[in-house]
Amino acid sequence: MKGITLLLTYLVYCWNIDPIRANLPKVCLDDLSCVLGRYMSGYESYSFEAFLGIPFAKPPIGDLRFSNPEGAELWNGTLSAIYPKPDCVQRDYTKVSKPISGLEDCLYLNIYRPLHGAGGELPVMFYIHGGGFFAGSPSPKSFGPQYFMDTSDVILVVPAYRLGPFGFLSTNDEEMTGNYGLKDQKLALQWVNKYISAFGGDPDRITIFGHSAGASAVHLHLMNNNQEGLFSNAIMMSGTANSPFALPLSDPRGQVVKLAKAVGVREAEYLSSAGLVHALRSIKPKTLLRAVDDFKILAEQPAVIFRPNIEKDDWPGAFLKNDPIDPTIPLGTDIDIPWFIGNAPSKGEGLVIALRLTNNKKLREEFNENFNKSLNITLDLPLQCDNEEVIDTLVTEYMDGKHNLNDDTLNGFLELLGDAHFIYPTYRLLKYNLNSSRTDFKGIIHFDYRGPYSYSKIFTNSLNNFGTAHVDDSLFLFEGPRAVSKGYSKKSREAALVRRYVRLFQSFATNDYSDEFANIEKCNNSNFPNCEYLSIVKDEEPFKIGNTWNIERMRIWEKLYDSC
Repeated sequence: MKGITLLLTYLVYCWNIDPIRANLPKVCLDDLSCVLGRYMSGYESYSFEAFLGIPFAKPPIGDLRFSNPEGAELWNGTLSAIYPKPDCVQRDYTKVSKPISGLEDCLYLNIYRPLHGAGGELPVMFYIHGGGFFAGSPSPKSFGPQYFMDTSDVILVVPAYRLGPFGFLSTNDEEMTGNYGLKDQKLALQWVNKYISAFGGDPDRITIFGHSAGASAVHLHLMNNNQEGLFSNAIMMSGTANSPFALPLSDPRGQVVKLAKAVGVREAEYLSSAGLVHALRSIKPKTLLRAVDDFKILAEQPAVIFRPNIEKDDWPGAFLKNDPIDPTIPLGTDIDIPWFIGNAPSKGEGLVIALRLTNNKKLREEFNENFNKSLNITLDLPLQCDNEEVIDTLVTEYMDGKHNLNDDTLNGFLELLGDAHFIYPTYRLLKYNLNSSRTDFKGIIHFDYRGPYSYSKIFTNSLNNFGTAHVDDSLFLFEGPRAVSKGYSKKSREAALVRRYVRLFQSFATNDYSDEFANIEKCNNSNFPNCEYLSIVKDEEPFKIGNTWNIERMRIWEKLYDSC
């Protein structure tokens, strides 16, 4: 009797599931290959369509670990794209427990479109998530697309890419060229260019944008010159490729040897590059990620271990051929690619580098035991001159000359880290890439609106209010992770800011421009840094005209870089 009941239940389920599946959104890429999506609830709109976990590359496992990505083949029939795939395997050092999660088989992308957008040619927004090149997620649980879908005017694409050693390890030769995470992003862009029209997207209007390491990646894609015309616009928020945490290492092969020794590869220093790659392909992912602890000199520092690598022109699939620190390297091609850039205040930007140093007494004591060395590690500066002299100059400016991290010097310490890793690199990028004869640069955003939620909760493991934190503006573009954001009341001023801020990004993707920049003096090489920018603050009218560069501090950094 029990067996009959189960059979009837199964038959009823099958009877009901077919009509449900028939009503789900479906897109065909060609005559044989289709994807079945789902409906998701909007923030203010009723619902939108989501296609989750579409493969754009072959699984980077086995012989494809530490290799350039290879495009995924299309399939016969209908692929279920109802649930997101696991994140790329990672160890998240921004969290206290440093959890290991995800899978190596992770090269999938998520596509979101409004209900009535499939019949037109909508602009496409291609978002590259941040996470220091070692962590992060494209999942709708981390970057909910609801706010963008409420506009009904864009298609949003969020790809995964390889992280940590899997995405950025390099023997500095053709055996393991590195930059696999960046090449994954490029392959995803190629996939979008080829197939996005089937979803109602315009392949000639693709805006790449990102936060933190995602913004650094956007900068690197611009440096790659976009010769294939894979994107038309670019946005960088709180990150550039010339940020210290993103700069190439001087000895990437030495890093491979050190990792191999840490996971037990015998006589790793004597192995050829091919031997190192072969050995590391046999190591379990979790073992590789746990071995990253051996690279941490001080608590979580340096913040970013595995980074983009400069490649030679004749290496297969070479992505990055120039050093981002070189100010003579142009941003983009001779063809205008409209772009804008932005940051949070320097103190808030510094939180992601300082992490638990903000309030952990034990970590501070360890830091202060050899303050100058600790600060040098944390700053991670690309300077070749007398580090003691550099440290003295910076401590005098930011910490009142006190070589000690405590409650009195904390704010200055955070401003120092923020300027070093985010504000000055942005300033430097602008200084060398603003040209009055070009029309591609559209504006600067200074985002200083601290809402009810902030990423500082994650970075500092505390509820202390440090003002607007690194990537807090993303909480007004996406529904953030539940550990950070619980959502905004529809009638709150935060909800009003969401609508306006998202519209700024959407209108830029649509028209290469936003009216929010209309009354702001255009920056070029003749008036920078005294030109104006868009300042978003917590006020009755949040969008204001401002200019708050600390010119004296920027000159200090400029002098240090020029002399070292």
